[in-house]
Amino acid sequence: MSFGFSRVALRFALAALMLVSLTLLPAFGDEGLFLPDSIASLPMDRLAQRGLKIKASDIYNPAGGGLADAVVILPGGTGEFVSAEGLILTNHHIAFDALVAASTPQHDYGTDGYVAHSRAEEMKAEDFTVQILQSMSDVTNEVKSVVKVDMPTEERNRAIEQKIHQIEFEATNGHQSEGISAQVLPMNEGLSYYRSIYQVLRDVRVVYAPPKNIGFFGGDPDNFEWPRHCGDFTFLRAYVGPDGKPADYSAQNVPYKPKKFLSLSMAGVREGDFVFALGYPGTTTRYRESYSVTYNQDIYQPFVVDLFTSQVEALEEIGRNDPAQRVKLQGKIFELTNTIKDYEGSILALRRTNLVEQKRAQEAAFTRWAGENTVRTAKYGQVLPSLAQAYQNYQTTALRDLIVTQIWNASDLFAIANFAQRVAEARERPNPNPNLNQIVQRVRAQAVAALAQRNSVVERTVLTLLFRKAAELPATQRIAALENRFGNLPMDARRRAESEFARQLVESQRFSSTESVIHLLEMTSAQLRDMHEPLLDFTSAFASEDDQAEERTERFNNTLARWRPLLIEGMSEMRGVKFYPDGNRTLRFTYGEVRGYVPREAILYQPFTTLSGVIEKDTGREPYDVPERLKQLYKARDFGPYALADRADVPVDFLSTLDIIGGNSGSPIMNGQGLQVGIVFDGNYEGLGNEFFYNETKQRAISVDIRYVLFIVDKFGGAGYILRELDIHDMPAQRAAA
Repeated sequence: MSFGFSRVALRFALAALMLVSLTLLPAFGDEGLFLPDSIASLPMDRLAQRGLKIKASDIYNPAGGGLADAVVILPGGTGEFVSAEGLILTNHHIAFDALVAASTPQHDYGTDGYVAHSRAEEMKAEDFTVQILQSMSDVTNEVKSVVKVDMPTEERNRAIEQKIHQIEFEATNGHQSEGISAQVLPMNEGLSYYRSIYQVLRDVRVVYAPPKNIGFFGGDPDNFEWPRHCGDFTFLRAYVGPDGKPADYSAQNVPYKPKKFLSLSMAGVREGDFVFALGYPGTTTRYRESYSVTYNQDIYQPFVVDLFTSQVEALEEIGRNDPAQRVKLQGKIFELTNTIKDYEGSILALRRTNLVEQKRAQEAAFTRWAGENTVRTAKYGQVLPSLAQAYQNYQTTALRDLIVTQIWNASDLFAIANFAQRVAEARERPNPNPNLNQIVQRVRAQAVAALAQRNSVVERTVLTLLFRKAAELPATQRIAALENRFGNLPMDARRRAESEFARQLVESQRFSSTESVIHLLEMTSAQLRDMHEPLLDFTSAFASEDDQAEERTERFNNTLARWRPLLIEGMSEMRGVKFYPDGNRTLRFTYGEVRGYVPREAILYQPFTTLSGVIEKDTGREPYDVPERLKQLYKARDFGPYALADRADVPVDFLSTLDIIGGNSGSPIMNGQGLQVGIVFDGNYEGLGNEFFYNETKQRAISVDIRYVLFIVDKFGGAGYILRELDIHDMPAQRAAA
């Protein structure tokens, strides 16, 4: 649902290897996460033939006024302004945490949904922000101005990092009251750098959210699956202070007036129609070396699946015994189960497509190409051997270091206890840091917030699993801090001891309150030692393990930072194609068409679902418990103006070939005229693995039809007043009257 979609297998056409000029084209099909300033460089005549009716500058205009101005970043996804009064449309699952945060056992908004019948009733979305792009520019030359020839990699990285901080500071200095923030991010491993400047709004409110049995209809069984029948949408509203500047939540605040908002179309879509989307995709790694794919396929993703599965089991067990916790934890459970299914599908896709072997074949072709003349050999000859050596060194401790890092991050208690020990030592030095007290106060505030979110049962479960995984490491890779404690025990006894020790670490009565943990920051080194507390003894012994793992990872990353950009540059030169950058949460444009697919032999998936399919799935039990009101509307054929042309049904979801990934959740999907016809919310299971490659044949984006959004708001939710704010096109007069 908050999918992890869209990834790309770099397929090499041998006929293109000798091309000299570079053209900005997708490698094949509808692949591409294009930066907004590159839209005009796309084959616009070809897109016009497919159905695009507007100019590139209508989509993105650096001077302002393009559709992109209406598209914003929300926590975990994307949203879009759809009215002049700051109304935002996004996914139900993007707003779900806000619904859960406002819920109580008496009012479970995550399950029941929420309707504000007036502006005064619009509900605060806790910890929600809206980031509105002000400008986006290429600052590659400015960033790289600090790089000197033959600069050591570590020094080069530090210089670039300092320059990035300087650019970000200069962009925001003096504009903090206006909510201005800046971010400079590398594109394609540092071949180029872009600066994005945002205005951040802090007062966001829930206007309308459907109940969970519409917003997440089908639950985990349907997640990443087709056919879908999910109304995954929510309306929010952004507010500012009376002076028009960003402000914290207040009854005196007023709706934000966006520079641009999207118009909606009731015309719907047909198979083969051209569509496009604007959004903020998350991370893709499509140009990575074969060694990276192997690590993710065989080590990292299986490890995460195992770890998250244990967390979900622990959370569900807590919820079974505590109704209040069940309400509170449902957002976290969704997040974890979503990632589990994503990674399971990704592992399967990588193996089925044999991507590692594809990458190796591409790398062999690159090696031959680089060796064809001395200039290429000098520039690219050491790229793959250097990467191979880096991975060979790193793989010997990769799993061990992953386990160490996860143990250290399993509980916020560890970092706080370790910080307390280091602060005590720092205070006792002859010349302590004069800013030490300020640092402690800042950490204290962060620690209070972190401790309020702790769940010791989950922490204990995770630690027990990680201790077991550590015991299963090869003898030469065992973790000394654990082996010294458990190494001499028989396996069954060790398991029991590990479980008991995990309990002692995170459920100590001595640290049962926030105050008792925070008090550690005031103690001397001697006082901390004299406590003989398992938590302090453990963090003291384990901190060095984490430091060493971090140092190895940093050395590894420094090596990759030196050679990966050259690999991408060389591959691009060899193919004669300028690669679009990997996704990294910056604004992107992607296009495609409405199309079904063949998931496996003898099965053809049509690209549309309807309300009839919702009713067909009804079992009366979660996750297929259709609301009674919706069943009544269907039985009466009370579809209003939102039905299909034959008036027999209401459209629900549809498929397209859009190239999307996690972070695109909530992205507007638009027709050739630039009118919003849907909202992206998921990808299909057969298309997973798309962080690493794009699969034109199988990969599909799943979107809610905008007509279903309006139908639910109006006919089901009784919030038709919202529609008066919207600019709705293509509604036939006779249907509107109906």
